Amino acid sequence: METIEAAVLLAASHHATLVPLSLVLVPQARGKGARLEHIQQSKDFLEATQQKAIRHCVPLERFEAFTGDAALSIATLVQQLACDGMILALRGRNGSLLSAQMIERLMAISPGPLYLIYLPSKELSWVSRLRERFSNRRPAHWQHTVKPAPRPLSPEEDTIPEMVLSRYAPDIE
Repeated sequence: METIEAAVLLAASHHATLVPLSLVLVPQARGKGARLEHIQQSKDFLEATQQKAIRHCVPLERFEAFTGDAALSIATLVQQLACDGMILALRGRNGSLLSAQMIERLMAISPGPLYLIYLPSKELSWVSRLRERFSNRRPAHWQHTVKPAPRPLSPEEDTIPEMVLSRYAPDIE
């Protein structure tokens, strides 16, 4: 949901029409069709995107593609619709909605500009994990420090995800 919100806000800030594409993977094996749960996830994604777009008054053109090659389907749709660019999201070193490998492939074959949204990682850093691990092992004679209470977030801060936008891609390992 955070990724969808970020994409909608980016489109709103540029007075652009958002074109969400939901991909339903169809196995290459003959006689195999798309899984019902993948079709339902696709519908849910498009509905969630539409609700966010309505909330922020962003024009929307929804697309759903049944495909065996997601990257090629994305690139083809971008060309056919003459899109001004493609929004991709990364969370830490991982992709959000698409895998990092898929994002890397799209960067290689992209028919137009890519707009990367960098969302904060949900994984704890190694320092945070170490701090968390040892916080429960403090001897009784250690002085416990009191952390100041965080200030309450305003409604605007609470709904807008922290993000960094870039037109250029980092080196994905």
